[in-house]
Amino acid sequence: MKFQFTEKNWQTIEQGEKDCFLLTNGLGGYISLTLIGSVARGDQALFMTAKKAPNVRAHLITNVIETVTIDNKNYTLTSQRMSDSSDFEGYKYLKSFKYDNSDANTPEWTYEIEGIIIRKNIIMVHGENTVGLKYSIENANDKNIVLKVTPMLRFTSKREAFDSDSSCISLAKNPDYINSTYSHFLCSNDEYTMYIATNSKVQEELKVQTNSLFFSQDERDGRDETGKTCINHSYIFELNESPGHNSTSVIFSDKPYLFTDALYSELTNRVKSHISNLLSRSIVKSEIGKLLTVSADAYVVNRESTKGKSIIAGYPFFEDWGRDTMISLAGTTLVTGRFDECKSILRTFAKYEKKGLLPNLFPEGDENPMYNSADAPLLFINSVYEYIQFSKDLEFINEIYPVLENIICGYRYGTDFHIKMDSDGLITAGAELEQLTWMDVRVDDFLPTPRHGKPVEINAYWYSALCIMAEFTSKLDKQKYTPKFLEEDYLDLAQRVKASYNQKFWNTSNKCLKDVLSGKKDENQIRCNQIWALTMPFTILTPDKEAQVIAKVREELYTTVGLRTLSKKDDDFHPIYIGSMQERDRAYHQGTVWTFPLGAFLCANINLVKRCRDYSGKNIDDSFYNQNNQKLLIKQLHDDINNLLPWFEEGCIGQLAEIYDGDNPTISRGCFAQAWSVAEILKAVYCYEQEVGML
Repeated sequence: MKFQFTEKNWQTIEQGEKDCFLLTNGLGGYISLTLIGSVARGDQALFMTAKKAPNVRAHLITNVIETVTIDNKNYTLTSQRMSDSSDFEGYKYLKSFKYDNSDANTPEWTYEIEGIIIRKNIIMVHGENTVGLKYSIENANDKNIVLKVTPMLRFTSKREAFDSDSSCISLAKNPDYINSTYSHFLCSNDEYTMYIATNSKVQEELKVQTNSLFFSQDERDGRDETGKTCINHSYIFELNESPGHNSTSVIFSDKPYLFTDALYSELTNRVKSHISNLLSRSIVKSEIGKLLTVSADAYVVNRESTKGKSIIAGYPFFEDWGRDTMISLAGTTLVTGRFDECKSILRTFAKYEKKGLLPNLFPEGDENPMYNSADAPLLFINSVYEYIQFSKDLEFINEIYPVLENIICGYRYGTDFHIKMDSDGLITAGAELEQLTWMDVRVDDFLPTPRHGKPVEINAYWYSALCIMAEFTSKLDKQKYTPKFLEEDYLDLAQRVKASYNQKFWNTSNKCLKDVLSGKKDENQIRCNQIWALTMPFTILTPDKEAQVIAKVREELYTTVGLRTLSKKDDDFHPIYIGSMQERDRAYHQGTVWTFPLGAFLCANINLVKRCRDYSGKNIDDSFYNQNNQKLLIKQLHDDINNLLPWFEEGCIGQLAEIYDGDNPTISRGCFAQAWSVAEILKAVYCYEQEVGML
C-alpha cells in the first residue's frame, strides 16, 4: 500500500515527529525515523543492528546531519529536536514523504530549495545488517551544489546510553579495498565495527563533537528524554557539472561491500524480491491483506541461539516472548503461507518444554528461560492444530505429540506457578505475586490486575486443547508412540470442562462471561478476555451465549482500533495511558485499548455470520439468525475492518501499535509496532475473505 504525506503533516517540528516508519531485516535489526526524518525516541535509529539475532542489538547510527550548499549558501535538510533548543529545521524544505511497503519498502523524502530537488531514500537488506542511504539531486538550474552528510554515531548496545567520556569510535580506511576508485572505510570501537562504502569523499572531522538530542515521545511517556551521539567524519558529494540528475549513496554494513555504481540498485532489487515473494505466497489477497502481509514480516526473525525462527513481540521495546509468539503465529506465518517458518517456531518452543510449560521469555547468554505463562502452552497446542489445518502436515502430529501430552499432564496433575486442574475440570493458576496471563503487569509488590484463580480465556484454551488432543490421538501412529490417554478420555474431560464453564463463568445479569473465578468482586468485571472463548478452534459456548457476548463487548469495550481491557463503567477504569512507568502500568490493563483482541472480536463476528448462513431457512425460534440480520452483520464487519485503515497512517506507518488510550483513543501508545496487533487483524482479514468475500 502506498502512503504519501505533504507539508500539512509537518507544519511544526512537533507535528512532524509524532509518526514514524519501520524497516526491519529479519534478524532483529531495524531502522525507524519520523516522517520528517528525525528521531523522537532513544530507541529509534538510522541503523540498529543485530549482533546476535534477534535480541542482542547495537545502536550504531542514530541519524545523519545533512547540509547542502547551493552557490555558497548553506541549508540544512535534517530535522531534529536538540536538548539545547538548537533544533535542525530541515522540515521547512521538505515537500513530501512517500512510503510504499508493497514495492521496495523504502521511504522517500523530497526537498526543494532554490529550484533544486533533492530526494533521499533508505533501504534495509533482509537477512543482513546492511543499510543503504541514497541522495538524488535534480539540478535544472546549473548551480554549484555540495551535499554534506554527517552520521551521528552511538556504537552502544540498544539499552546502553552513549557516554562521550568512555566511548572511542575510530575511523580508518578499509584495507580490503585500499586501491578502489571509491571510498571504503570502517568505523569501530572495542565492541562494534561498521563498514562504509560510498562514491562520496569521506572527510574526517578534526575534532570529535558530541550532540545531545531531545526525544519528545520519550518525554511524553516518562522515559529518558535526552540522549547523546558523536560525529567524527562526513561524506562530501559535489555536483558542479552541467544541468542534470546525479546521485550519491552510502552503504553501512557489518561486513565489507565493494562499492559500484550499481550497488544501491542491486540491494534495492533484493529488497523488492523479498517483498514480492511475501506477497506471492500469502493467502490473503485484498489490499489491506497485502499491506498486513508485508507489515507482519517485520516480526518474523531468526533466533541464533536455537537455530530456528521466532517472533519479535514489538518495536522498539520488546523481544520474542512465548505468549506473544503463539498469539501472533497464525497471522504472521499461516495466512501468509509461511508454513516452514511456522513449523520452525513450533519446534523451537517444543525443545524448551519443561514440566508442561513453555518459555515466556527465551534465554540470552547464561540466562535461564522464564516459564511464567499459563496461556502460552495451551495456545501452543491450538497453534499446532492450526498449523496442521493449513499445511496438511499430518506427520507432524507424531513428532510433536509427546510435547503436547506433557502439557496436558502438567495442567491436569499440576505444575509450577500453582497451575492445576480443579475437581470441576477447570484450570486454576497463580498465587501471591505470580504473573501468568497477558494482563501480567506488576508495580513493585502490587498487581493492578491480579487474575489468580480460573481465568476465562485460559479455560477456553484448555477446552479447545482437550478437543484437539482427542482428534490428534485418533490420528496418532500408535506403533511409534503409545499415548497416556485414549481419545474417549479427552472427549469425556472436555465435556466436563464445557459443562462447568457454561455453568460457572456465565454472568446472567450482564449477559456475558465473568473474567476470572476468584471469589472476589473483580470476577464480574467486564473485560475483553472473554472474546477468546468464541474464537478457539473448538469453542465452548452455545450460539445464543456467543451472540450475547459479542453484543456486550461491542457495547462496552469496542473502539475502531481495539478493545478496551475494562468497561468504562467500572470504578477501576483508567482513561489514559501516560506519565511515569508506575502510572502507565496502573492503566495498562485497566481500560487501555489493545488492538490484538479486536482481531478475535472480528473473527467472532465472522463466525456468527457463518452460523447465520448455516441456520438460514431452518425452523429456529431465534430470529437473530434471519437473513436480514446476516446482511447487517456483514455490513458492520465490513465497516469495522475499513475503519482501521486510517490507523495505518498514525503512529508507525503501515503498522498497528500496541495500545491506545481507553477513554478516547486518538494516538498510539507503547510499542509503535506490535506483532499480535498486526497478526490478529491479518488473521481476521483472512477469515473475512474466506467466509464473506473480498474487502
